[in-house]
Amino acid sequence: MSSSWTRRDFLIGSGAALAAVQALDHFHPCCAMAADAPTAGSELFELKPVADGIYAAIAAPRYKVNCNAAVILTNDGVVVVDSHSKPSAALALYREVQSITKQPIKRIINTHFHWDHWQGNQTYKEAYPDLEIIASQRTLENLTRPGAGNGGIPNVDIQRGMLPKEIEQLGNDLASATDPAQKMRLESNMRQTQAYMAELANFKPALPTRTFDKTVSLVVGDREIQILLLGRGHTDGDVFIHLPKEKVVATGDALIDWMPYMNDGFPEDWVHTLDALEKFDFTHIIPGHGGVMPKEHLAFFRGYMADLIAAIKSAHAEGASLDEMKKTLPDRLAVKYEQGMSKHPLGRYRDRIGLNIEVAYGKVVGKA
Repeated sequence: MSSSWTRRDFLIGSGAALAAVQALDHFHPCCAMAADAPTAGSELFELKPVADGIYAAIAAPRYKVNCNAAVILTNDGVVVVDSHSKPSAALALYREVQSITKQPIKRIINTHFHWDHWQGNQTYKEAYPDLEIIASQRTLENLTRPGAGNGGIPNVDIQRGMLPKEIEQLGNDLASATDPAQKMRLESNMRQTQAYMAELANFKPALPTRTFDKTVSLVVGDREIQILLLGRGHTDGDVFIHLPKEKVVATGDALIDWMPYMNDGFPEDWVHTLDALEKFDFTHIIPGHGGVMPKEHLAFFRGYMADLIAAIKSAHAEGASLDEMKKTLPDRLAVKYEQGMSKHPLGRYRDRIGLNIEVAYGKVVGKA
């Protein structure tokens, strides 16, 4: 496909996703999650330079969350790491990418199988039929396997079934709301959910076309891109993208700037996987969610995981029940982790610590 495509050409070539972005353009212009969050009429991503030709697409806080992306420019096309939760979000990022290069997007890398990191693959594939979609072999398996967790093709049907109930609940909450700010937030959330449901009605999964079961180093034009498989963590198929010359890593949700989602994870393995990542030479982290961070954040995030596991094991050895742990451990760990894990409107410490304790307890003590 010619690299001279314009934004209009891209939108026209994206078929069903065009309708989705039209729905996006009609979102109510109010904040989605918090008073200081970007408005729904703003761009969904802020494209931030991290190194020469390397950008972090930082997702704006939204009720229907999008992941961050890494954008890697090469003289053999653009590589995008993760494609967000929906085709319209992929289109929004494409508009941003077009502001810095007219090179075609030739490769997408999916760091893992969760819905908010791959459901935008469709847009890129429709616009660029020869697109290469790269992931671990395990991620491809998880994308097609029922019961794999919070993502994959089977999860799309689950979402389709749940969204009408979610919209009904939002409507009920809106009808009873009296605070003007709360009403604006709920109206925005409902519009986002309705638009998301419309997108899923026309959703066409675009699965990985190239997979690996071990660490590989790819030469893409003038760039070396290492795809690291270091062990189980956030999922059992996580990959890290390492740019050795530029000293940048993109981590998906195995390392983020807010509280981790652990439901499909392997807490004890996760700590060891981060140990392995730390041995590589890098200075900047493009996480799956939150802001760009220095390498030092890895020790903080890993420390939370390790301390959570240790606290649960210690409390269990002392005879504490899960309910007792959920009452006592949040305050015990808060001194060290609450402030650093509460910098963004989403994924804050107090919002997730109870679920983290429950999930980690089941996986570490109950071996669920």
